[in-house]
Amino acid sequence: MSFLGYARLVEQLKLSVKPVFPAAQLSGTVSQCTRINGKLLFPHGVALQDTPLGHLEFAIKHEGINLEVIDAAFEHIQPEALVTRLTQTPNGESIRRLCFLWEWLRGSTLNTSASPTGKYIDLFPSDVYFTAQHGERHKTYRITNNALGNAQFCPTVRRDALSGSVPLEKLLEQARQLFYQDHSAAVYQRAIHYLYLSETRSSFAIEKETPSAQKEERFVQLLQRVRDYPQLTEDDLVLLQNAVVRDVYSQEASYRWRQNWLENSLGRVTYFPPPPAELSDLMQGWEAFTNDTQRGIDLLVQAACAAFGFVYLHPFMDGNGRLHRFMFHQVLARHPQLPAEMIVPVSAVIMQNIPAYHEVLTGFSQPITQLWDYRRAEMEPYILKTAPSRSYRFFNADREVAFLHQILQQAIEVEMPREIAWLDAYDEATALLEQRFDLPKKDIATLVRMAWSNNGELSKHRRKQYAHLPDKVLDEIESVVKQTFGIGV
Repeated sequence: MSFLGYARLVEQLKLSVKPVFPAAQLSGTVSQCTRINGKLLFPHGVALQDTPLGHLEFAIKHEGINLEVIDAAFEHIQPEALVTRLTQTPNGESIRRLCFLWEWLRGSTLNTSASPTGKYIDLFPSDVYFTAQHGERHKTYRITNNALGNAQFCPTVRRDALSGSVPLEKLLEQARQLFYQDHSAAVYQRAIHYLYLSETRSSFAIEKETPSAQKEERFVQLLQRVRDYPQLTEDDLVLLQNAVVRDVYSQEASYRWRQNWLENSLGRVTYFPPPPAELSDLMQGWEAFTNDTQRGIDLLVQAACAAFGFVYLHPFMDGNGRLHRFMFHQVLARHPQLPAEMIVPVSAVIMQNIPAYHEVLTGFSQPITQLWDYRRAEMEPYILKTAPSRSYRFFNADREVAFLHQILQQAIEVEMPREIAWLDAYDEATALLEQRFDLPKKDIATLVRMAWSNNGELSKHRRKQYAHLPDKVLDEIESVVKQTFGIGV
């Protein structure tokens, strides 16, 4: 079977890009476009000009907009070919999109006198892609640029990535109702404290690091002040990086100026972030995308793309993972339905879904690292060729958006209610026991936690610790704990 569209361009022009999925191919077994087994099959005789530009038009029409491949293919297409094709079909939607993309991506102007007269069309079809609601109109090609990002950093997200998912607004309303139910002020405050502490410890634990009490408190304070960073610049990120890294020697004064990489326990490279020479432009584009509050970008999409985009760019030598998870909160904090004092424990739930989290990260890191040519050396890799910056600038973020939604839903529907219920049960148990027994509050609290952590039973060891208490008292403590926490029900 012969490749078509993007896959044909990659094969024919030997483009250095991430693999195209699904790959479009001709097949004698189908009578219409059919997606099966990771392939997009088309029947023989499908309308197509067998030229690079012809395959680009075909791809835009049938496969969607792959900015990485389009940008790479433009290096092999003369601008005159675009102008000629536009002159032939001035109202053709695919060629109008391609002409606009040529100018947008390459920063140059096509010398054309063709004047499309058709209605304005969206650069990204809004029924297929998440887009900016307030796009910018460009008269020359009668195109509305509704891309999520800019020419320096522009992820794409298809709407079917969240097909059938609970809307973010509904999830956040559930969180709001959960916290504003009839809880005591003490339970409410302890629940809020738990969320911040749990998020902090989990974010460090993902990096296999146990923070000191002082570092833990600093990170909690950063999360509590997340709304103090409505816009993120290099200076802001440097301050945040200095606050979260393991020691003073890891603190940065700017975005990195050295190449870094990630490796596994065997010393094999698992990811190369972009080279320092490309980083400044990439981060400039990332900042513009992340700080955009005017163009109407879906906040869940923006949070996922900003956070994962940050860790993919890896602008510092250390602290990128913790800052990446901080970004989830920084963007979502803009949502009016999220109470100012509340935080959703994203990292705590990620800790429960580490394999899925790693799958998302490696879904980006593995194919892009394969674009690098390097040799293993004793101290550091000897790099022969780097991946093009377009591979970092443009990526499909369907996996990232779907993952963040899954984590938010689990946090709001499972993790947060479980903690609230635990605190309610804990308060009820200690109150009952304080009424029944004249024991120090500290001992009651300790015994309740001990029994709860052991499925409602006090172990022989724990009973020996409290041998001065009658067995009937310890039995009653077990009974109350089982009753209030619903153990064995």
